[in-house]
Amino acid sequence: MTNTSKTTVCVGITLALEPQAAFDIITGELSSALAQAGIVFEPAPNGGVRQGSFEVGRVVAWQPGELFRMQWRPADWAPQEVAEAELRCQAVGAGTQVTLEQRGWGGLVGGPDELAGWFAGQIAAPLLQATAPAAFGDWVTDRRARRPSGARARATYREPLYHFPNFRVLLQELALTPQDYLLEVGCGGGAFLKLVLQSGCRAAAIDHSPDMLAVARELNSEAVSAGRLELRHAAADSLPFPDETFSCAVMTGVLGFLPDPLTAFQEIRRALHPGGRFLALGSDPALKGTPAAPEPIASRLRFYRDDQLEALAREAGFEEVRVVRRSVEQFARESGIPAEHLALFTGPGPGFLIARRGLAHRE
Repeated sequence: MTNTSKTTVCVGITLALEPQAAFDIITGELSSALAQAGIVFEPAPNGGVRQGSFEVGRVVAWQPGELFRMQWRPADWAPQEVAEAELRCQAVGAGTQVTLEQRGWGGLVGGPDELAGWFAGQIAAPLLQATAPAAFGDWVTDRRARRPSGARARATYREPLYHFPNFRVLLQELALTPQDYLLEVGCGGGAFLKLVLQSGCRAAAIDHSPDMLAVARELNSEAVSAGRLELRHAAADSLPFPDETFSCAVMTGVLGFLPDPLTAFQEIRRALHPGGRFLALGSDPALKGTPAAPEPIASRLRFYRDDQLEALAREAGFEEVRVVRRSVEQFARESGIPAEHLALFTGPGPGFLIARRGLAHRE
């Protein structure tokens, strides 16, 4: 039985932003978040929302900085059922009240008890779950480090100052020439690639964050246009490259987040020429709880002692394996690390895995 009663669902938040900035950020973030769920949202005057081939929403009002309104069809099996969805941005004091409201909704749910069940299970519970430690910690970790996204992450990884000392060690160890073809697994915003390409070599890279790939593509646009750099959206344990493609491979800031590190290492070995070398910045247990690996990120990282890192590389099939400690203090000074933070870069330095694929064929 169809219940002809309709209702309004409303959620909101107050942000310390101007209305135009709030509108732009919310619409962009909403589009990205819906895309991860397989829903296409085009935030534009004639835009809309599609799920598969079904048009869920159609923009009927678009006032940048103020609101957008859509006709909304919640059921592809009952396309005549139409509600209204509206996002409003209203100046409140020094900030903006952002409100998302769906009106005329719920006609297909059933009686009030069913509507209450839908609200509790689909609106209230997900909100509370999202603000509880497990899910919230995962979101913070993904947003800042594991799968960076958003304006803050794009700015940080475009110029990751505190990563440059480690980048310099990797460049020194790689000693690249124009004949090299480098693979970077987890390229972030492409800052390391920009340094790498100064050697004259070619490079390819993967990342699983669309935001990071967009930054990397912009930062290295000339190399991409010239065919010296290829960027792909992919996972470390399933590299989209043929066997024996690269002369060298590198990974920095990625190891501790890999869900299947052995398969990722095996994939890197597969993609290397015989004799190809692989360098990776380790994931040192000593970093846990420091500014390099703070909570909640630290609890979601896997840390490796040097012997564990060597064992992982050997199990993946690399024949020559060692972990070296390299001082990064001088590189930190040269990179412009603020004096008050130089203490973070003193001591023997982090562990770097140096592995090589043997010349002989190995199954």
